[in-house]
Amino acid sequence: MISDDFRLPPRLQKRNGEIRKAGFEIEFTGLKLDAIARIVTECCGGQKEEITPYHYKIRQTSYGTFGIELDFRFLKEELLRELLEELGLYDESDLQLIRQIESFIATVSETVVPYEIATPPIPVTKLEVLDRLEALLRKEGARGTDASLFYAFGIHINPEVPDFEVETVVDYLRAFFVLYEWLVYTSKTDFTRRLTTYITPFDDDYVLMVLDPSYHPDWGSFIDDYLRFNPTRNRALDLLPLLSWVDHERVRKVIDDPRVRARPTFHYRLPDSRIDSESHNLAHAWNRWVEVEKLAEERETLSRLSRQYAEYLADPFSIFEENWAEKIEKWLEQK
Repeated sequence: MISDDFRLPPRLQKRNGEIRKAGFEIEFTGLKLDAIARIVTECCGGQKEEITPYHYKIRQTSYGTFGIELDFRFLKEELLRELLEELGLYDESDLQLIRQIESFIATVSETVVPYEIATPPIPVTKLEVLDRLEALLRKEGARGTDASLFYAFGIHINPEVPDFEVETVVDYLRAFFVLYEWLVYTSKTDFTRRLTTYITPFDDDYVLMVLDPSYHPDWGSFIDDYLRFNPTRNRALDLLPLLSWVDHERVRKVIDDPRVRARPTFHYRLPDSRIDSESHNLAHAWNRWVEVEKLAEERETLSRLSRQYAEYLADPFSIFEENWAEKIEKWLEQK
């Protein structure tokens, strides 16, 4: 059973001895921006700064800067300006028109577009602060994925990598592949989100290549392989931010997308936003990721399960055998 408390990963520190950190992106609806900002400052301190009427930052908190925004790209100042210029409506002096257009877009968007809190990187030993933040948001009416068929909302978790050895990243990716079906099964990932492109599964051909015990790439070949099979941000485990951190120019030659921000983290996109449910909270989502990290560090077990899962994927009759997710569930219960 997944614990209600935030568990520590097996590798607590980075190579330099610093405690690893993780950032969270939490999507939800049901509250207005001012209320969200008040809750964040009540929980974590800090000062509110209005970037636009639909984008705030909470600065000088105990953990760093929180971002809060209506997650709709045309409300970002530069994109709205570009849209108005294309329509021949842009006039720097006509702030009232710009605000009216912003208000119209926001009013229409709020029915299907989430608000998002982007936390700063928080030490993994202090993630309990998210319990209080989540509880306050829930108490005041925040709603997540289950509130509507239209709410394909998610939680993104960005754990810092423990080191920059390509072998480490390959093992973490292998562990994710081995546990993927269990993660979907035990997380009860919403069908609406699975229909979207946001968390598209990796192709079996790529999974089998990475699971092959003879696969020992250097950084260059690993990045090239990843981009060849996954030229998109829309994967349940998006490695583009990490690969851009390692070799930005190599990634940019294939994917020149300003939304890909280089950072030394994994980008785990699978969990639903269940902010209105105490039975599927942020700690549960984090602890399932910790199981990926634990398996990645158990090299002999990872090798054995990688081989078995590769055989399972390659077997056309595997659908008649024991469900892989249930097999993994039994294995975890016996640990």
